[in-house]
Amino acid sequence: MKIGFIGSGAISEILSQKILESNTAKPQDIFIYDMSAERMEYMREKYSLSACVNTEELISKAEYVFMCVRSDNAIDMAKTLRPYSFEGKTIVSISSGIPMALYEKYVPGAAVARALPNPPSRIGHGVIAVAFNSKVNAAQKEDLMKVFGAMGTCLSLGEDKINAITSLTGPGPVYAFFQALVESSLLLGIDHKTSAKLAHGTVEGCLKVWEKNIDDISGLLAETSTPGGISVRQLYSLEQDSFKASVKGCYEEGFLRTKAYSDNISKMLEEMN
Repeated sequence: MKIGFIGSGAISEILSQKILESNTAKPQDIFIYDMSAERMEYMREKYSLSACVNTEELISKAEYVFMCVRSDNAIDMAKTLRPYSFEGKTIVSISSGIPMALYEKYVPGAAVARALPNPPSRIGHGVIAVAFNSKVNAAQKEDLMKVFGAMGTCLSLGEDKINAITSLTGPGPVYAFFQALVESSLLLGIDHKTSAKLAHGTVEGCLKVWEKNIDDISGLLAETSTPGGISVRQLYSLEQDSFKASVKGCYEEGFLRTKAYSDNISKMLEEMN
């Protein structure tokens, strides 16, 4: 498998690490191009990747061209692909909110995939949803699922779900919950180091229990809720403070932000027609 990264930032580095660790591709079969010669040199020296002099060279050598560019640069970068042939190749969009339609416009008939690894992907425990257009064949899908599978749990979904998954897999709200657990412990007189251990151990233990019956979170709540007991009072307090509504609201806000990127790109593409 020959893989190319246009843009060699954090996402490219995480992908490169996991691809190499999983032996999905050899270093000499991973190509990089970046406007920053310094960044390319760093990637070349650290991972023994093949640095390219321009996008043309990278596209000519790679079977899978990963567009690891900032969302606000995506249109300009997509335009640069127009002169090149992508027959037998797949373009992979790795930018928040950037729809496959952008690359389909500038490279008509191209096989295009879209994904966005979340931060825990760097340690192999990410959640990555991947969408494919109709031009991506079964072998190409298998290759890309293998690439992203090296980073954690990989799901194949329709593109209409990608913006939601981008929000739902963001770790920010989860980390905020962890912080709230620690602060609650501090409030009750436990020192910070012990508070962190208590919070981490509690979360880790609950996740292990959940893994054994992942489809029945309501059942787990019922098991721990003795009538008139501690958990019932805790859950009642959370509901009084609209806990569930707040959680749902924060993820909806993340979705709307990501969707706004996609809608803006789609609107621009319509205006160009």
